[in-house]
Amino acid sequence: MNTNFSYHVQFSEHNETPEAEREEVMNTLSDSLQGLLAVNDPGATVTDSASQKGEGHKIIELTTALDDEQVGAALKVFSKQHGLSISALE
Repeated sequence: MNTNFSYHVQFSEHNETPEAEREEVMNTLSDSLQGLLAVNDPGATVTDSASQKGEGHKIIELTTALDDEQVGAALKVFSKQHGLSISALE
């Protein structure tokens, strides 16, 4: 059974990643995250959209068979790798 998850994504406040690299991360966000989730759930899907908070912020929607703990672990790895802050939407 698949579950839907929604998150707000932005770069961490003190992130020193160059602007061009930040843009690349945000432009490939869905594909990169979907690739990470596909290791344990090949049917997982990820979509992203602009956030009302403006440039450098995105909303991601995940649909996956993974449980909360598995999704949380994947997002933790992904956020550390890219210097992102990822928070669940309520």
